[in-house]
Amino acid sequence: MRHSDILTRDGSVLLICDVQKKCIKPIYKKEAMINNIKSLVSFAGLTGLPVLLTELSPQRFGTTIDEIKGLVPRLEAIKRTKYSCFGNEELTLRLESMNTNRLIVLGMETHISICPTVLDAITRGYSVHVVLNATSAARKVNWKVAIEKMRRAGAVITTADIVMHELMGGTDHPKYEQCLELTKKISDL
Repeated sequence: MRHSDILTRDGSVLLICDVQKKCIKPIYKKEAMINNIKSLVSFAGLTGLPVLLTELSPQRFGTTIDEIKGLVPRLEAIKRTKYSCFGNEELTLRLESMNTNRLIVLGMETHISICPTVLDAITRGYSVHVVLNATSAARKVNWKVAIEKMRRAGAVITTADIVMHELMGGTDHPKYEQCLELTKKISDL
């Protein structure tokens, strides 16, 4: 038997929130965040981990940045106007159709979209892992406070490296060598 906070592929989905063109410029440590999101998306592609993508008011804030969208070109973003990704029924319907119970959340802005999404997910009974070094905000203080708020609410705060290793589960994973190369590209925030 394993601890429930250890990630497994079954029932997990990578949720990328609102990494949009018109919002990216002022983001704290944006290069590291983008790099880590790209590594996690590549990892998901190698391991078959499902990915969902959201956009907050794309007509106002633009669509997902090309560096990320290019890795999942056929993935249709869930568009909404509410800060929480659960602000419309589309996310709930997609998660139910995927039979998931665990969200691995990354993106921006941590205090505007990530935090309400995580709190709503916990309220709905999901286990939530927030990837510390794949989230950010324009102001470092907002990022830090939102992370602490989510931790107090019951989210597991993790890193891109930990996510990859937990989902691989060991050196016997068939894509271990390729995944290990991705872990070496992880940046500190």
